[in-house]
Amino acid sequence: MDRAVHRAFRILETVTRAKEPLRLSTIASSLELQKSTVHRILQTLVAMGYVVQEPNGGRYRPTLRTWEMGSNVLHDHPVKRAAAPFLAELHRMTQETVSVMVLEGDDVIYLDKLIAPRPARFTTRAGSRVPAPLTAGGQAMLALEPDARAIVERVARRVQAERAFDAETVLAALETIRARGYAVSRNNPDVVSVGGAILGRDGRAAGALSVSAPAERIDGTRLEATVEAVRVTCTRMAEFLGRL
Repeated sequence: MDRAVHRAFRILETVTRAKEPLRLSTIASSLELQKSTVHRILQTLVAMGYVVQEPNGGRYRPTLRTWEMGSNVLHDHPVKRAAAPFLAELHRMTQETVSVMVLEGDDVIYLDKLIAPRPARFTTRAGSRVPAPLTAGGQAMLALEPDARAIVERVARRVQAERAFDAETVLAALETIRARGYAVSRNNPDVVSVGGAILGRDGRAAGALSVSAPAERIDGTRLEATVEAVRVTCTRMAEFLGRL
């Protein structure tokens, strides 16, 4: 691994994922790098047009060039391209917020999202990355992963300082999800999410669909209908992908 390239991408990722512009010292501290090293790389990223520095030696923020790169990749993703009509149909059936996502390492990446007329408050959008076990769609995909234990244990180490997360409880839940074919997540107590895996040709998940809504809008009967809508739509999309 080339150290300089590795550092440059870590810095670019840090600036891009931040919710606000970052000071050089903040970037250096978070990555445990020398300020001189971070400054040199940032100046290169500024010259290339991926980062801009605020006037008078201020903080750094990403430019739309980073979005341009990501949007090109997202537009050409086969699951994203195939999902559009199925996502629209699931949205029509449930009248709630629907998402399509794929597994990327230990996380899910949201490829697309259609928002409900009266949505819950969400923190994710297309392009968001979230640890897979913390989402219904991610759990549905992990239930089909042969190395699910390793993924769950790595995520446990990542998030244990921020939230209660018991790896063995999650792994037991994955067994139930595998048997019944869908996941229900209440990681946010005010939101209920139902997720289903889109089965790929190799028996693993090609992606997942999820429906999320305020908890008060999904009672027992409505939850059953939402689960059925997710399962049927995932099956139809899996059949469509198998024909591509």
